[in-house]
Parts: sequence; C-alpha cells; structure tokens
Amino acid sequence: MIFKLFKPRPELQHFVSRIMISHFQFNPIEPRPTIPFPPQPEHCLYFYPYHRTVCRNHADDSLNSMPHSILVGPQLSLVDLTMGYDMLVILVGFQPGGMHRLLRIPMNDLQNLPIDSTLLLGREIDEVTEQLNEAADLDQMVTVVEQYLLKKVKGLKSLLPVDQVLIQMSQQKDLVNVDQVAKQACVSVRQLERQFKERTGMPPKLFTRLVRFSRAWVLREKYKDISWLKIAHSCDYADQMHMIRDFKDFVGVTPTTLQASLEQSPLRLQASSFD
Repeated sequence: MIFKLFKPRPELQHFVSRIMISHFQFNPIEPRPTIPFPPQPEHCLYFYPYHRTVCRNHADDSLNSMPHSILVGPQLSLVDLTMGYDMLVILVGFQPGGMHRLLRIPMNDLQNLPIDSTLLLGREIDEVTEQLNEAADLDQMVTVVEQYLLKKVKGLKSLLPVDQVLIQMSQQKDLVNVDQVAKQACVSVRQLERQFKERTGMPPKLFTRLVRFSRAWVLREKYKDISWLKIAHSCDYADQMHMIRDFKDFVGVTPTTLQASLEQSPLRLQASSFD
C-alpha cells in the first residue's frame, strides 16, 4: 500500500496545492471494499489508470461507474466509493478557486456532480491517463501530470485578490466575518458572494463551515482514540453540539454513527491524504 504526497513545482503552486499518488491492492477473492468519502472544500482532478471506482452519491442515491479520469468540484454530500482490486489513484488538489481558473466556468454548475474530465478538458486527458498507465515509477507519474498542467498555465483565468483570500480562509479554523473578507478581497459584500459561488460553488460562510467540518473528519480518521469533544475544541467549534449539527448537515449522520462506519472501512483516505 502506497500513499505519497508531492509538492507541485513552483510554477504550478498558485493554482495547484498538492499532487498525491496512492496505490493499494485488495484480495480478488473477497468483495470489493467500499469506503465512505466526505464532502470537502478541495476541488480535485483524479486519474484512475488501472481499475476504476463505482460511486454511490448520497445526495440522490445514484450509483455510477466512474471513468478513468474525473473532475470533482463542490461536493456537499457523502459518497461511498467501491474500489477496484488494483487501485492506482493520482489526485491533483487545486488551490481554492484553482479549478474555476482552469475551467472558466462557475463551480456551482458542478455541485455534487463528479464529471468525466474529457467533457471539460478534452481528449488530451486520455493521453495523460495512458502515459500514467505506462509510467515506470511514481516520480515519472508526477512528471506526466505536471507537464500536462504546465500547458494549461497560460490559459488560466487571472488571479484576483479573492483567490488569495480563499487560500487564507481554507487554513483558518474559525468562521468568517463576511464584511472583513470583502474588504480583504477589495470587493463589496454582494460581489464577494458572487465571486465565492463562481470559485467554490457556495457562499463564504458555508465554505468555512465545510473547511472546519473537513478538518474534524480528518482528525477522526487519524486518531481513532481521540474524543469527539477534543476534536470539537481542536477545530474551534463553539461546543460539541455545533459539530454534531455540521455532521448531520454534511453527511446525514451523527459523529458516533460515522465512527462505527469508519471502523469497518479498510482505508482511511482523508487521514492518508493530508499531512
């Protein structure tokens, strides 16, 4: 089992935050494992060069076999991922607003809608997937991905002050003051709301709630013996009830119910994906 994080080269860091490669194999005589995957603020480009996943989206209870590459924008519902027996996953995690700058479309158009990458990025994605399939090692895979992304840099939408503010907000624990954020982004509150929906697919306060919820989920996966109360305090929730409300809103269950589900899962994807 391999999980390895790579920091993208400097020319990419203004819109790409990380590249992660994971490879895990399961016993083919056993049922394919299903992993719960939470809503998260990060937008990602995924490649599955070997086996593909099957995704059950709790938002509409849909069940779909994913193509070899997908774009995942704003995801506000829990999904269950059924893995292949030989799973190689290459993840490109974008800076907040980075996918919007790449695709030049409002991110709210992609809410809860993982989409075939070729529909928005063209058949060049198929070539990248083939090169990843043939790559000799992880470093070569990273090179393939970075070379593709470098071709896209000149076509990116211009970086605005709000994009820098989004990066700062993704690293904060507490909820935001919208007036203060608008001032930092050099726009009116109304313009801020519009820019947030374009870039993140959601309003500013919902975005920061999702950032905080995602941090709580990662802590739960990383430290199975830590108390929920300590997680709530670590993530700057006012109290445990506020955290429980967020879990019910984002994944439809209480933290305790979620913990029982995670204990049955063979992988902790979020814990492995972040330092």
